[in-house]
Amino acid sequence: MRLLKSTILLILINLSALSCSKNNCVKNPAALSENCIDSALIVPDGMCFALWEPVCGCNDVTYSNSCNATISGVTCFVDGECCD
Repeated sequence: MRLLKSTILLILINLSALSCSKNNCVKNPAALSENCIDSALIVPDGMCFALWEPVCGCNDVTYSNSCNATISGVTCFVDGECCD
């Protein structure tokens, strides 16, 4: 039983390490566009769910989800983490 628990733990650690890699990052085609941030859309006290569904903003910043990108005034984003 102890061996089974150790094996499961090792599998979970390896899976979490793989999910943290940037191999699946996205390059935003609209990165650094002139109208990337619209200050009129910024909601300083805006609240979003703590949900990890990353999006890459046109400013080449990874936001935890589309809600956080939107309340930050980002006008264009794509699904996935930005590449470094």
